[in-house]
Amino acid sequence: MPTKIDATERLLNLVIALLGTRRGYSKKQLREKVNGYAPEAATAAAEATLSQSFERMFERDKNTLMELGIPISQTEPDEGDIHEQVLYRIKPEDYQVPQIRLDEDAMSLLSIAANLWAEATLGGAAQSALRKIATRAGTGWYDDDTTSRSRIRTAEPGFEPLWSALRGHHPVTFGYRRAGESASTQRTVQPWGLGSKYGQWYLAAFDLDRGAERNFRLSRITSDVHILPENFIRPEGFAIAPVLATLGTGNELTARIAVPSNTTHWLRSRPGATVVADPNWHRDGWDIIETGYREQELMADDVAAMGAGAHVLSPPALRDAVTERLQRAAEAAVAPLPGTPWRKRLADPLARKKDTRDRLIRLLSMVPYLVANPGVAESEVLAEFGITAAEWSKDMDTLNVTGLPGYFHGDLMDVTTEAGQVFIRDAETLASPLRLTQEEACSVLIGLRALSAVPGTAAAAALASAIDSVAAVAGQDAWLADAVGLEIMNGTDTATVTALQAAITGTRAMDITYLVRSRDELSRRTIEPFRLFSVDAAWYVRAWCRESAALRSFRVDLIKSMHDAGERLSPPANLPAGEAGGLYQPNPDDVAVELVADTLTARRLGPAYGAALFDLGEGRVGLRLLVGSTAILPALMARLGGHAAVASPAAAREESAAWLAGAAEDLGRGGSHAYGLTAGELPSVDG
Repeated sequence: MPTKIDATERLLNLVIALLGTRRGYSKKQLREKVNGYAPEAATAAAEATLSQSFERMFERDKNTLMELGIPISQTEPDEGDIHEQVLYRIKPEDYQVPQIRLDEDAMSLLSIAANLWAEATLGGAAQSALRKIATRAGTGWYDDDTTSRSRIRTAEPGFEPLWSALRGHHPVTFGYRRAGESASTQRTVQPWGLGSKYGQWYLAAFDLDRGAERNFRLSRITSDVHILPENFIRPEGFAIAPVLATLGTGNELTARIAVPSNTTHWLRSRPGATVVADPNWHRDGWDIIETGYREQELMADDVAAMGAGAHVLSPPALRDAVTERLQRAAEAAVAPLPGTPWRKRLADPLARKKDTRDRLIRLLSMVPYLVANPGVAESEVLAEFGITAAEWSKDMDTLNVTGLPGYFHGDLMDVTTEAGQVFIRDAETLASPLRLTQEEACSVLIGLRALSAVPGTAAAAALASAIDSVAAVAGQDAWLADAVGLEIMNGTDTATVTALQAAITGTRAMDITYLVRSRDELSRRTIEPFRLFSVDAAWYVRAWCRESAALRSFRVDLIKSMHDAGERLSPPANLPAGEAGGLYQPNPDDVAVELVADTLTARRLGPAYGAALFDLGEGRVGLRLLVGSTAILPALMARLGGHAAVASPAAAREESAAWLAGAAEDLGRGGSHAYGLTAGELPSVDG
């Protein structure tokens, strides 16, 4: 029997052995029976060393399994019986996902909730939960094939360490820049909850330095998040939902912004926006728009993106914030580019290095999946578990040499492929899926609760059934689903989404007035909607546009009016392959561009734009990405306020620099029109 085998193989053999015994095994028996542990040595001296090595290895293996949520029970010896040994086993009833009953509607909702995380850190856990529940429910496999899809991204670099700290009740420390401030301060906090609203992630925490509960926006974290080793006791009954409800409910501020007449439609169409007069400012062909806002940082981003086409007259704090963005962006646009070659590719910011534990969990999930789906195509197995052909070959090899102690014919699992189909035999011990981990159960439960605000998802009874069933499976771990929340539906979009959902189900076309923000123009279209989807809090409709004679994605909040236009003419069957149910994909005529950004900005932009990242040294990162048009780049650079600059194509870099320089220069002229200031008297900004 080999003494040196793959660690995953040894751990898998240990799980099967402990599951396959009713009485239990002592450590001595496990050493003798489980393939992967060294047998007794021939000499007493060698055995003394080997025995200690086995003890350490077994304790590590036992702790690894328990940390992965695999419960190991111990039968303690009776008092006084020095010959009785501790017996170890895994009780099937503790190991397996409890029996769960869900009808087709509820199972479909579960699929939608799991796929909500498809582009996020929790995507793997959510899909694993869906796979396990589908197997135990005996309902087969369900795809997210409804007419409404949602996706949440966790692109913020601080999300994953904060998620880990929240689950483990560990304090964290990080640099943080408060709204309206340019300097960062170090904060040490106890994470209580995480929530997504307005497309932004927020942390609710107890600030140890200030002795009070505080909310932090993850996009304002300016350093890596460091998890501290100690633990804290989280407050009982804490829920993130009330915290999210308070965001955006503070006192509304009022801005006066001068814009050219018949332009800046996004600003004019804001709720409550009006054209007003100001005796202190006038420019022929310009209007003054008065509008309310709550988040100065977000409002400054929007106004800066208009460049020379918008001047903030009041309040001064908003004007200063816009000034700072444009001046910093203009300086960054002409700063020397790094001379480092773009060769050192950085890893995906959301990807984490896989280890033995990940592979063990995959194999424990793969076996019941193969048992429940005999004859499944190899390609489906690779897609389901996100593995390569080489990884699948290695997994098959491992499964074929693991099984019950004895390791004879009938003890070992047997995985074979026939004409591209996969079959597994002698896998009864692992045929039932491992119970849901905390991360798996809560990722699906959080998603289900978020769906309650989406029109047309499914009957309320089916949603309630799915929530209750998953909460029961989560058990004591369900607290995490209260501590993490998603708001994927903005109240102002609800009516439009409801109307579009009705048009989809009723096969109707719609006449819309649509704001093309990149060109600042209102266009009229007749669309035939087929699918709704959201990315974070932004909702889109995928539709056939009659004017363009092509499929287009329209952002819901940019649809300014909508009316019924009769029967739909283009049935979904006539759409290109994959389009009827797919999210937006890059077009073949997209332009490849390169940006240079600081590390944190690059880690945020990378996942959002599907960019490849390159280490350029000195805290700078190169991004290669595709854009529909380079015309969007100057406004994007203005929003980023000097944290990024265009590197190529050369024409796009020059255009961006000229646009930003013109905006910064015109800002001075706009200031001189306002209240008699000269450009030199404008508020100064640190470089």
